Amino acid sequence: MSKIELRNITHIYESGGEKTQAVKDVNLTLEEGTSNALIGPSGCGKTTLLNIISGLLTPTEGKVLIDGEDVTELPPQDRDVAQVFQFPVVYDSMDVYGNLAFPLRNRDVPKEEIKERVQETAELLGLVDKLHDNPGNFGPEWSQLVSLGRGIIRHDTTALLFDEPMTDVDPGRKLTLRRRISQAQQRLKVTSLYVTHDQHEALTFADKAAVMNQGQIVQYGSPEKLYEQPVSTFVGNFIGSPGMNFIDCVATDSKLKVGSFEIPISDEIKDLLDPSWTSLQVGIRPYQIDIADEQREDKPISTTVTLTEHLGSYRIITLKLPEIDKEIKAEVPLDEQVEVGDEKFIGLNQENIRLFHEGQAIENGGE
Repeated sequence: MSKIELRNITHIYESGGEKTQAVKDVNLTLEEGTSNALIGPSGCGKTTLLNIISGLLTPTEGKVLIDGEDVTELPPQDRDVAQVFQFPVVYDSMDVYGNLAFPLRNRDVPKEEIKERVQETAELLGLVDKLHDNPGNFGPEWSQLVSLGRGIIRHDTTALLFDEPMTDVDPGRKLTLRRRISQAQQRLKVTSLYVTHDQHEALTFADKAAVMNQGQIVQYGSPEKLYEQPVSTFVGNFIGSPGMNFIDCVATDSKLKVGSFEIPISDEIKDLLDPSWTSLQVGIRPYQIDIADEQREDKPISTTVTLTEHLGSYRIITLKLPEIDKEIKAEVPLDEQVEVGDEKFIGLNQENIRLFHEGQAIENGGE
């Protein structure tokens, strides 16, 4: 187990005389034994950052520290970091046992100890019945487990790095693979970083997740904090399916105005607002929007249902606010009668909303 620190990491790719900044001034600390995720859209710099940690890339600027030691210039083999790639690497010239034993044999570990550790690793990953099979005949799920096994079988592994390991896995098998990866991390308590663009994968695997955009870490925290307290409209939209709703509003003396409707706000929130701000938005999650069939004091805003979508145990409905020509999403139970064309009434209150100015949250001083 090791603590990994990234300090002011910047990386620039140069090709044909052109420079592309993939990572910009990233600071991130992965505490010893924790499970972490790095999540963001394609091309945001996730894999570049992962390869800098593993030693496959040397950053243009900044330092990588493992347990306080500067390893920025060290090659991968001297960092004792195990990396599981998007497309798993297995040796089809040997069986699963040979694949798992390979890194131990390279270190001249005694045969009896190799046998014990192979058995232990195979039991952890569900590979016992496949030890004498050729992994060249496996699908992506089992190949990834063999690749993972090779990484965790060494007792000196300082960290596990996963680069989009589910990309080529059949959707029906992703849950099994994700569960086994998570079980291995929890049992071994190896510091882990799981890179993916799939928020569901990331947030079900990790204790904490870093959201990345355009080469920068924009927020790092627990899945709950990312969901409930996004620091920007980017995070609010990226985390959640569907993402957070954003509605333009205007601040008055002690209220926010959405069209002709007003939302009372506390003095604490009022003190954070600058009267000159013109690009103010209310953010609210779909599950926080209650709908009613009739207009009442706490639900004064008239909307029209334009779409309903069944998502397992609930439905997501799209509501159009005609007065401001805006559509938002709301979550409703399956047994609630909602049809396209229905008029529904909603309310927005301070307890359920988050305020943003120019894309940044302001409730927590994010402005």
